[in-house]
Amino acid sequence: MERLGGRPSFLGALANTADGKFIPVAGSVLVNESDGFTIGAVGISGDTSEKDEYCAVGGIKLAGYASEPAEVDPIWGNSNLSGSK
Repeated sequence: MERLGGRPSFLGALANTADGKFIPVAGSVLVNESDGFTIGAVGISGDTSEKDEYCAVGGIKLAGYASEPAEVDPIWGNSNLSGSK
């Protein structure tokens, strides 16, 4: 979620484009070729945003591509849907 907070202009523009009917959250990851050219994206939903992002980055790397973000939040495993620790 921290990564999204660093892009408020992008998030605002996206929400405005969708007439407020789109709420961007973490869990989607860009797929890049080795030269940095973006060729697609992977979106995952089903757990916390941090865990969804972890799975997307792992899958992209296993397929032999680079991801954006390149690495996941180092404390991704601490997130949970129940709010308990």
